[in-house]
Amino acid sequence: MSAYEYHYFNVRARGEVGRLALAAANLEFKDLRHTREEWLEIKASGKPPLGQMPFLVTPEGKTLAQSGAIMKYICKKGGLSPTDPWDEAVADQICGGVDDLRLSFIKGHFEKDEAKKEELKKELFETTLPARLANYDALLKGTYFLDNKLTYADITFFDFFNGFMNNGQPTVPDCLSKFPRLAALYEKVLENPGIKAWIDRRPKTDL
Repeated sequence: MSAYEYHYFNVRARGEVGRLALAAANLEFKDLRHTREEWLEIKASGKPPLGQMPFLVTPEGKTLAQSGAIMKYICKKGGLSPTDPWDEAVADQICGGVDDLRLSFIKGHFEKDEAKKEELKKELFETTLPARLANYDALLKGTYFLDNKLTYADITFFDFFNGFMNNGQPTVPDCLSKFPRLAALYEKVLENPGIKAWIDRRPKTDL
């Protein structure tokens, strides 16, 4: 096997950040998208380390699960990780903050009670998201979050605002309009040749 194998469902969701990282790192990979039936067979085989997707299979045949662990491993292989321990901690801080936003989005998106759903959506867009964007704007010191070079912190930021806030469309999402420096960061990540090529060719999905 000469390429990485990336296993997930036919959606972006929690799996897309790994695909974006592989594309940005210019690592050859097979984008394997499974139906629920296929996944049940794969899970029963014991191949996924934690019995969940996404999971990565390296060219050497090693397997790795958890989207964050996969992304960080890929970025270290591809030179997209901070080299300083403090900078790495700051990058992890940014990713953790994005995870908070993702969980808030998912909680509202899948809420069945319509009144509660609107309440959660309002809280996210009027309170949680603007506050977190102000935090990120303060943390952004240059073209990218760290060292003026692309790292997994920028990819994670882009993944959320592209995939969750903008339904996968490459245009800058409206929620970044009041934060021009963050909008410029979004566009800068999109300019990465690997990421741009991936977004141009990836399957169109609802999630």
